[in-house]
Amino acid sequence: MEFVFQCGWCDGDNYFVGRQVGWWADKWEVPSEWDCRFCDGLNYTPDPPWTEA
Repeated sequence: MEFVFQCGWCDGDNYFVGRQVGWWADKWEVPSEWDCRFCDGLNYTPDPPWTEA
């Protein structure tokens, strides 16, 4: 599943493909921190629920 996170520095949309965690639950794993693809600013993934792309 793909999720979109907004950069805290430039408001650019960054897309990540989550890896499903577990067999029965609908839980996903995405990076806990990431660099914006537009401004290279360091961002931290917010707590779920996340916006699906």
